[in-house]
Amino acid sequence: MKRLCLFLTASVVLSVTVMAQKEGLKSINQSDLKAYMTFFASDELEGRETGTNGNNVAALYLKTSLMRLGLMPYAETGDYFQMIPMVSKLIDPADNYISINNTGGETVFSSDSVVFFSEPSKTVDLAGDVVFAGYGYEDKETGYNDLEGIELNDKIVLFMTGSPQLTKEGVNDVMFNPEIEGPKLNSIFSKGAKAVMIVYNPKSIFSDVFDSGLAEMAPGRAGKKMVSVKSSTEAPEEVPIVAVTQHTADILLETAGYNLKEMEDRILADNKPVSLEIEGITASFRSGVRTSDFFSPNVIGFIEGSDPVLKNECVIYTAHFDHAGLNDRGDVLNGADDDASGSMAMLEIAEAFMKLKKKPLRTIVFAWVNGEEKGLLGSRFYADNPYFPMDKTLVDINLDMIGRSKTAADTIKFMGYDLTVTQPGEVLSYSAHESTELLEMLTASAAQSGVRVIDMGKDLQFGSSDHASFMAKGVPAFLFISGMHSDLHQTGDDVEKIDFDKMEAVSKMVFLLGYKVANQRERIKLDLPQSSPD
Repeated sequence: MKRLCLFLTASVVLSVTVMAQKEGLKSINQSDLKAYMTFFASDELEGRETGTNGNNVAALYLKTSLMRLGLMPYAETGDYFQMIPMVSKLIDPADNYISINNTGGETVFSSDSVVFFSEPSKTVDLAGDVVFAGYGYEDKETGYNDLEGIELNDKIVLFMTGSPQLTKEGVNDVMFNPEIEGPKLNSIFSKGAKAVMIVYNPKSIFSDVFDSGLAEMAPGRAGKKMVSVKSSTEAPEEVPIVAVTQHTADILLETAGYNLKEMEDRILADNKPVSLEIEGITASFRSGVRTSDFFSPNVIGFIEGSDPVLKNECVIYTAHFDHAGLNDRGDVLNGADDDASGSMAMLEIAEAFMKLKKKPLRTIVFAWVNGEEKGLLGSRFYADNPYFPMDKTLVDINLDMIGRSKTAADTIKFMGYDLTVTQPGEVLSYSAHESTELLEMLTASAAQSGVRVIDMGKDLQFGSSDHASFMAKGVPAFLFISGMHSDLHQTGDDVEKIDFDKMEAVSKMVFLLGYKVANQRERIKLDLPQSSPD
């Protein structure tokens, strides 16, 4: 009899769970998603760049939507906004240049085509002798070393992208490879360089960062707003890293009797460095930085768990609602896929949870984070100032670009990177595989919603997303993304190209995943020891 009672109880619980899932799934539909997207990815929001009026309007739209749906605000403030203290920096286009001067102090060349790879925290004004360091490349296996035999301390170091081997192999279509360039910069910094100038090697298909499109993505360019979270401590002195044109490099090398192409040809012909200190000239940088303080919000709402004890634990959904604003021509970058798709899917998922007659045992947190495009600012701020402790946060489910499927335009490389955009009905999943149980829940949720999930492991090919802020605190996390497409950060990322079948299916899948995690009595089991939250 006891066994029969247990069986009947389990059957009733399972039946209630299945009915609840059906209630939620039924409310997720394309008509809502299209309506949300039509506004959120419209020109009227001017690209939703953090610190702009368009971004503020987007935040207000989310807040009022949460009020309409009935989600709870943060109890301590009574507000859906988590205000982030930020600082805005702008390089003045009229006060931004590089000049090359002869030994008499006369300017022989000047250009305003200067782009910072790093954000200058304050006005940059420096001058110094210039060292040409070839590719800036060191290879311990072969002994090739562009930095050997030259003094870099207190010098401005000029080097080319790539390496001799990659150039010989014909790898000439890479916009920027951090795995190659990062170690170069670290080595040059360690030797005391005053500043670094990077130029595309002449065999690259890109003549400069304006040609490759990297200039529009780089944070430190004239006229482009740079945003960071305001710190109570003064920023450390940084080594300026700037991109210059091949023409500028040719002018610098002219006094040595060469141009950049000739120097590269010499390296490739003899497989020997040709590094040298360029005598007879100095280089000067000037970039005037204007700063101002402001506040910008994350938008956060809660659905309280139904269990009096387990409601103190949570599942968190995240998506960034900011985008890249306007391009250099003043065109609006609407960011329909990036990341209006994830943001609006979360609204629909929130509504699905609200329509459940019995809420999950644990609390569900919805966090629309700001400043992702500026360096994961909003998610990092939340992770450092969480509404639920990190050790009470079971998983982060992050949605970033879930609305695109592969088209004919997605068969080429994008700025040197292979495109990863998926077919209809497919989505990529990135995670550190912290829990077999979580992965099994994902598999079951994908099967129920008809989505094919492609497991990509932990590391993204290009950039990062907000799940990384939670992983850094020891919280298991998923990133769901339809993949990188040819319209990334371009004017073509519009609502007309969204695959709403996919968007609806993925929304249903992650609703189910979050529900399963939040509604089982036992906490999910982790396979690996997690790092302790800060």
